[in-house]
Amino acid sequence: MSSVEIKPPFASSRRRSPRCLHGAWEVGPQLGEGTYFRVFRARPSEGSFSGWDFALKTIRPEFKGERLLGERLNREAEAGAEITSPHIVPVIDARRGSFVVMTRVWGQTLSEILSTGKPFPLGSAVWTARQLAQGLATVHDSGWIHGDVKPDNIILSQTGHATLIDLGFAQRVNLNLPCSSRKCDRQGTLRYLPPEMLSRTAPVLPQADTYSLGVILFELITGRQLFNQTTTDDIVRAQLSQRAPNVRSLVAHVPGSLDMLVAKMLAKDPLRRPSPDDALVKALAAVEIELLSPAPKMKHVA
Repeated sequence: MSSVEIKPPFASSRRRSPRCLHGAWEVGPQLGEGTYFRVFRARPSEGSFSGWDFALKTIRPEFKGERLLGERLNREAEAGAEITSPHIVPVIDARRGSFVVMTRVWGQTLSEILSTGKPFPLGSAVWTARQLAQGLATVHDSGWIHGDVKPDNIILSQTGHATLIDLGFAQRVNLNLPCSSRKCDRQGTLRYLPPEMLSRTAPVLPQADTYSLGVILFELITGRQLFNQTTTDDIVRAQLSQRAPNVRSLVAHVPGSLDMLVAKMLAKDPLRRPSPDDALVKALAAVEIELLSPAPKMKHVA
């Protein structure tokens, strides 16, 4: 069962509260915050609905006048309204430049789970990556690139259902213009940004999300970061030119098919990466089946 659920239509009776109201939404306790945004529990301000099953994202008060932040919220609302997938958090309401409302997703962020420093079981790692690849395929089919695939933006439910959140850096796919020409965002986390989003010389293709997912899969398998550099300049140089280590050199029981797939996902040239759609989903599913298959029995020859 998916961890994302929409409740039945709300009753018509009106309910008010002394809490801050954003139009039709009643705002509750804060769920989290970042550099520029805050996320609050929310519920409809009309009807008898009592559960805080929604999340309202808005700009921090000190940045309310920042035009680019308002544009990010607008882009998130636009992308979220066009993308429908059980692995992408849906945007169900918005006010331009002010807030977006999403279904609240229950679980832990992948960054919280990875912070333990323990690698995932291989089957769970590949299953998680395959779910995210399915969600990204829907993003790309809708004409968007997610642009910020990272552990902080992935929530795993208790049953292992993976949901990708935060479409604030989503970009329209444009195959004709390099990133520098169309002023795309580069404020994602450096450790997960593909080389082409750091060089400003080539169009950003859907394969950009493949690279970011490859970094995450590498971390899930090995329990360590792809590159151990700590300064911004060193991380950028590593992303641009340093070859990623093979996962099999770090985890001996990784099958060759998975080792090869991760290496392809982390290729510096985006055109050498597997398509982040059906081909990637099928490749991950094939590895899942391989991991579930029993080892062949050895016959004794007299």
